[in-house]
Amino acid sequence: MTVLKMSALLRTAFLLPLLGVLAGPASAFDVPKVDARLLVAGGIENGAYRAALELDLPEGWHTYWRNPGDAGIPPIFDVAGSANLKDFGVAYPVPKRYTDGTGTSMIYEGRLLLPIRAVPERPDKPLTLSVHVLYGLCAEICVPAEADATVRLDPDAPADPEANSAISAFEARVPTIADDGRVAVDRLHFDATTARGSVEVSVPDDGRLVDLFVTGPAKWYAAPPEPVGVEDGRRRFTIALEGPSKAAGVDGVELNFVLAEKDRAYEIVRSLDAMSE
Repeated sequence: MTVLKMSALLRTAFLLPLLGVLAGPASAFDVPKVDARLLVAGGIENGAYRAALELDLPEGWHTYWRNPGDAGIPPIFDVAGSANLKDFGVAYPVPKRYTDGTGTSMIYEGRLLLPIRAVPERPDKPLTLSVHVLYGLCAEICVPAEADATVRLDPDAPADPEANSAISAFEARVPTIADDGRVAVDRLHFDATTARGSVEVSVPDDGRLVDLFVTGPAKWYAAPPEPVGVEDGRRRFTIALEGPSKAAGVDGVELNFVLAEKDRAYEIVRSLDAMSE
């Protein structure tokens, strides 16, 4: 992901689903302070710095994955205040499924590190990484939260064993992009008049899968995969899909599936095609 600067419109678009589940004025509740900081593994490695945004979420509170699900907002990063920054990317560890009376969300709890890869414009010069992040903070109520953190990255900085260990632990929870054919799109329906449809997918029922997550492209919403049982040796899921109002079909639309397994996680891309009916 390249350097991102949030617009007021973008902030509003992502805040609306979160504010819709706000149980009352934030001032009427005891909203905890969340400690946020940037960890850095050390100097530059293969043209980039390994870092992470750390959020220490209080007990009983959670935040959201890159696709929050039925409610909430994903972390939205603004790094426009950085200096000597050419490229910036955030990796997302596998979340957990959270279901309450209003729907299903994909969340994080407790200590959270979001691994960061920062590429300098001039590798021989220090990089100032300034991160502003907007995210959802939820317990019995949900409120928008913001955090700011800045750190100087030096190409010759010594390794920080403690930071490296913490970052590596969360990097290990980031899905590996690999495709062994485990995810099959079995059925696809899309109604262009409503820009809504559903996707049925399946995964081998071999005891490896713990959960399945999905994200869609920009302007498309893919609901949390809903388990619908086991048939012919495969675990089956259905996914509600909604596109932009002028979407005529789903040809070329790609869904990113994350298979959370017992010992690791994989990310597999499937392109939706003329199977729609």
